[in-house]
Amino acid sequence: MKRLNDRAFHILQTEVRRCLDSGAIGQVQLELALRRLEKFRLQSGTPVTEAELKEAIVDLIPTFNLKVLRQAAKLNRPPSGFWFGLKLGTAAIALSAGGIWLVNRPIPWIRYPVMQVAPFLLTPSYMAMDHNYRRAIALVEQSDQLVNQATAFEDLDLGTQKVKAAQKHLDELPAWFLGHYPGDYCRWAGCRWRFTIDEFESARKEIARLEVKLFQEKNAQTRFEQTEQALGEAVRVIRDGATGEARMNALIDWRGAIDSFNQLPESTLAGKLARTKVNAIDRDFREAVELGQ
Repeated sequence: MKRLNDRAFHILQTEVRRCLDSGAIGQVQLELALRRLEKFRLQSGTPVTEAELKEAIVDLIPTFNLKVLRQAAKLNRPPSGFWFGLKLGTAAIALSAGGIWLVNRPIPWIRYPVMQVAPFLLTPSYMAMDHNYRRAIALVEQSDQLVNQATAFEDLDLGTQKVKAAQKHLDELPAWFLGHYPGDYCRWAGCRWRFTIDEFESARKEIARLEVKLFQEKNAQTRFEQTEQALGEAVRVIRDGATGEARMNALIDWRGAIDSFNQLPESTLAGKLARTKVNAIDRDFREAVELGQ
């Protein structure tokens, strides 16, 4: 049995194409989304759930209609008349899930006996730790690139988002697990990392450093944008042919904008951008002064 039947696939395909026609996505997102759906369609096994469909589509198309997802998931379910058996199965699964949830809680006197007798029951917490670790490290690296090698303010905005996401994943890493390496899990999951206290603290310090850096960058960006606005107004007044006191005040504001640009920290993106434009601004200022004499 195909994991995604034709009816459900066509409903999802129609909605994806509608998103393209409305301008909500581009051609690349459309092709990636359809490729993921086609992959489900070619697989055999249990029907794809609503959660799986959401995970496959929503990261590419955030505005995707969730009602369509729900409808497709409903159509994808195989018909069955064994409701009683289904209820019993659901109850058994719920009880099992509850038991697994309990043994995976960060309670040493529960975990350690299970670790000795049936370590496979701890797989969910190992998987969660593995996922959060990988995402945290990847996001820290991305954040470092975006913040320390930013070429535009948009890079800093994206860097801020990455830092927050990295911090969230670090917060999800259980402190009681520091220094513990799940050997059985990693033998079949292919872990290539060692979750140590030093590594954990290093990641936290890097995030803290980036947060300080972003705070400085944001302050400098605010001053840069305010200075640009004041400069633009001063230049407009001069070019409109202002005379007398109005012209003098505009020249003072222009000179003040040059000074403000020069005072921005060179270590910030705003400071670097200011240095690239301040010479031209100063030259235009001198010309404006000479023309008024």
